[in-house]
Amino acid sequence: MRYKVVGGRETREWAICVQVLKKKPMSDLAVGELHVPPTVETFTADPGTTAARNLTPTDVIEVEPPVLRDGGWRGWYRRPAWGGLGIGIRTSKDNMNVATMTVADWGGGARIFTAGHGVATESVTGYPADRFRAKPSRPVFQPPWQTDESPLLNPDVEWSFSKMKIGVIENGYPLLHYPRDHRGPYHFNTYDLGWVIPQPDETSYAIGPDIGTPGADALVWPEQKQSIRIADIDRIPQVTDLDTDKGPAYGLDVAFAGVMTGFHRGRVKSVNSLLKVLRPTCICLFRDTIRVGPVTRSPESGDSGAMLVAVGSHTGLGLGTFISDSADSCYFSRIPTANPGSGLLQQPEHPPGPF
Repeated sequence: MRYKVVGGRETREWAICVQVLKKKPMSDLAVGELHVPPTVETFTADPGTTAARNLTPTDVIEVEPPVLRDGGWRGWYRRPAWGGLGIGIRTSKDNMNVATMTVADWGGGARIFTAGHGVATESVTGYPADRFRAKPSRPVFQPPWQTDESPLLNPDVEWSFSKMKIGVIENGYPLLHYPRDHRGPYHFNTYDLGWVIPQPDETSYAIGPDIGTPGADALVWPEQKQSIRIADIDRIPQVTDLDTDKGPAYGLDVAFAGVMTGFHRGRVKSVNSLLKVLRPTCICLFRDTIRVGPVTRSPESGDSGAMLVAVGSHTGLGLGTFISDSADSCYFSRIPTANPGSGLLQQPEHPPGPF
């Protein structure tokens, strides 16, 4: 969903968006081609409230086919390691979870940030839902190592775990998840976040260049000794040259870099979006996510954990970690502004609700 666009300008009316390669008048539609009605019946609700029935407008958008960049930085070994490179944690003797790293200051010390599910190695049964959980003190490696027919590492180079180790897990937020056939109510996650204590002098605050685009060799954050600072996105005002009353940080220019698809730019469209993520055997639901659009191509699963960083007027503020994407948006979970430490953590409590 997004605000309906009429005559090239956003209105204040929410619409369900349908992306097509080419718009056609109704008279030109062939049998079997999709006819999008002007409105559809929807049910909307905030978590913990009763759903309301509405007639919601639709908006048909003509888009170009997405172009995916092949390669990214999957096999890169770099010291100091920059944001946008891949990290991994062993899940078995021969396999690793793969995610994206970024380094930022957090309560006076540098940490490697990534997705909570990227460093989670166990699922724990419990109430109100089962949890994916990371184990503190486990080693994290850069680059991520895999032994399959298409290894992420250059097979001509000899690697050792001692050389690849870049830090140890300090902590992470457990991720609530439900069976795919669960019909609600749901408890929502706020954070998808794990963090690592880096080895001394092994990391850089820089975020890597867009090596997939000719001539695009500039770093998003160019000074290695300058730190990215974690910020509360609710305290960033909307960009003043856009329409009013869109909420915090609306229109803010942002960027992120993922290990699989490289460099992305966009603008903040919402800071309170709901999100449902379908995994192979379960679903995870999120609230208060940061929605960024438009996106020029689809991120891939290894991009999870890429940090959303403000550019332009607020350059260097770290805002969230990449969770998932839709046809025209990317979604990021927030980051607490202070390191909660090494104790047992829980997601913030909110009343359960439907999705």
